[in-house]
Amino acid sequence: ASLRKTVIPSNTCLTRDECDDARLQVGLERFESGNFAEYGCFRKGGVAYWGQPSTSLHVKEMYAPLVDASSRIQCDHKRPQNTSSWPGVAWLMSFPNSGTSYTGALVRTSSSTVTATNYGSANTFQQRSKTLFDWSTVGPFMTDPKASFTGKLDVPNNGTFVLTKTHCGGYCFGCHPKKYVRPQTEFRNDCLTGDFLDEFGGKQKAMYDASIVNRAVHLVRDPFDNVVSRFHLKRNQKQGNATWLAAHPNSIEGFRNFCAYVNTKHHTAEEKFPVIGRKSNANVLVKYRNISCYSDFVRYGLWHNHAIETIDELGLKNLTLYYEDYASNHRQTALELFNFLGLAFGGEGDDFHGSERYYRNYFTSAEIEAVKELFKDMSSNENWNILRRYFD
Repeated sequence: ASLRKTVIPSNTCLTRDECDDARLQVGLERFESGNFAEYGCFRKGGVAYWGQPSTSLHVKEMYAPLVDASSRIQCDHKRPQNTSSWPGVAWLMSFPNSGTSYTGALVRTSSSTVTATNYGSANTFQQRSKTLFDWSTVGPFMTDPKASFTGKLDVPNNGTFVLTKTHCGGYCFGCHPKKYVRPQTEFRNDCLTGDFLDEFGGKQKAMYDASIVNRAVHLVRDPFDNVVSRFHLKRNQKQGNATWLAAHPNSIEGFRNFCAYVNTKHHTAEEKFPVIGRKSNANVLVKYRNISCYSDFVRYGLWHNHAIETIDELGLKNLTLYYEDYASNHRQTALELFNFLGLAFGGEGDDFHGSERYYRNYFTSAEIEAVKELFKDMSSNENWNILRRYFD
């Protein structure tokens, strides 16, 4: 809960100019800015104030509750009525290691237009995150702000949608179940939440308004390949730890050694935070412990359940994109994506090597059958219709 409190709400004024505009909207004629005991945009006694922050900690206090007779002035980070309706935003919703980076690079190289991300702190130019829209300082952010600044990539115009990366939430690997067994509302909010570097170089988490999002590309990868790829990511994160790497080599044996550890890590917690199968009415975190890295398959299934429900709740026109289709029919898959985004496809783009990375042989035939039963048990009907191609 404490982590969620550090997320800057979508209605927070983040700049002096935003505060100045917002106080006019609420009919306050007098405006003062400077160094005050409170930070951010607030009102007191019929006067609007902008308390100038001087550290990243002050930025975190810009949406904190106020004392005395002061109250926050809120900023509306929705698309203004006097601005163009274009470009729109199309989420790229993906469980990590599903082909997100490749898909974004394909759009940028084959259309020469920008893509966006929720995670501005990892995508900076001159040590600053750059927002996609001037009127939404809480996100989304440019994926490659330098290319935009130098004119190598353009912001697309009428009838187009900017592909915008979001991993939503509940995707942690090997973590306590309370971090991924969460309500649908929290998942949806996580889809709208990202981060950026403030003017002092500090990392801030922020949420933007759901009305900004118009469409969604739901990216799906073979669950077996997805889980093994996450093990590879874990190995990359452990570079420099020779003992751990020696115990978990980049091989079938190394993967299964890792899963043997993960599989026994949270048994007690998994009974306190159950995931109840829709078919069996049993706790799938207990029932399917015979699968290597079973909890990551449960996270994968939950994540896609939530993603589909979020798309439905927000009423987003959506495209289901299968990572493997890049290998089997690259041009047709790319054209389908570009048509959905309203972009012209300028060529094949980056070479695709995903066909070289199939990891089903890391699992026994009994485990593969058990994963099928797990997904049939816990998936929504819509999710199973998406995932069943990996088992037919």
